[in-house]
Amino acid sequence: MKDKPPRIYIIDDDQVILLLHKLQVKKQGVFDQIHVFSYANKALEAILSLGGEDQKILIFLDLNMPEMNGWEFLTLLQKHAITLDIKVIIVTSSLSKSDKDRSLEFDRVIDFWEKPMVPAQFAKLKEKLGDWLF
Repeated sequence: MKDKPPRIYIIDDDQVILLLHKLQVKKQGVFDQIHVFSYANKALEAILSLGGEDQKILIFLDLNMPEMNGWEFLTLLQKHAITLDIKVIIVTSSLSKSDKDRSLEFDRVIDFWEKPMVPAQFAKLKEKLGDWLF
């Protein structure tokens, strides 16, 4: 598990943002498997279907989405107590302090980014996660 990069899940209901974020992640050159989802419930199904696979997952999650928002996604992810090694970065247009504070309630959330993703955020992410990414 330690010798391969994490699977990447980008979850956002805005198709333009999905494309921009996928391109930004690809530019980093370290991620092989990038999965994009317009609906958080579909992403959750995909993650749960992995079962006990020995896999790392890095999720870039929007908060404001139809059907299932980012908070509901995080709650269900936590509820299912998945044994997968999952880290979540919230990527949102919300600048609300209450949203940022609420994100601290979830152990898997490691950062809170403003949309859109930019290279400087990835530089800090690489510093923060180091060997976990590779």
